[in-house]
Amino acid sequence: MLESAAEWIRAESPAILMLFATAMVYAGERRVHKYNYAYLTTVGGEELIPELMKRYYQFVISLPFAAFLSAKLLPLSWAPWKATLPGFLLIIFAFFWRIWSLRSLGRLWSQRCIYIPDMPRFKRGPYRLLPHSEYFARGLEGLGFILFFAINPISLLLWIRALILASRIAKVESRQLEELSADPLQLPSAKGKVTFGAS
Repeated sequence: MLESAAEWIRAESPAILMLFATAMVYAGERRVHKYNYAYLTTVGGEELIPELMKRYYQFVISLPFAAFLSAKLLPLSWAPWKATLPGFLLIIFAFFWRIWSLRSLGRLWSQRCIYIPDMPRFKRGPYRLLPHSEYFARGLEGLGFILFFAINPISLLLWIRALILASRIAKVESRQLEELSADPLQLPSAKGKVTFGAS
């Protein structure tokens, strides 16, 4: 029994290392979120769509582990194809894009959509290229995990669900930005207000 367990660990060591590294990254992000969230609420930030944001991050965080389990537990005919190297490269690319996004936002990044009055619109780093840079990176990362572990219906459905949640969040953030970017007739001081989220 011990020999079979050791053989399984050796065979699955790339996947185990990938999941371990992913868990460490997510734990680090969670710590940064708590730190920044406390700061943003202290300076008067107003949290928008909290339940939607929580559901989105639950899907994002569970996707790599669900992709691994579904690839191992489903019949081989349900997960007939995997592209380990392209999936790995996609994960790495998405990881660096996401880190660039988080570092660009700095203290303004959190895993919540937070409106802060009287702040200029954010257009630094990757946000000069894409308005919802982090959601883009997490979508690519999720696809990378699906390719890395093996494509199957369950992991694909979870990935599509995460994309749908991200698109809903992006619409709310974009609408809020448009509303706050307008120049109201009676409240000229509202110019420049912005919504910051984990976008």
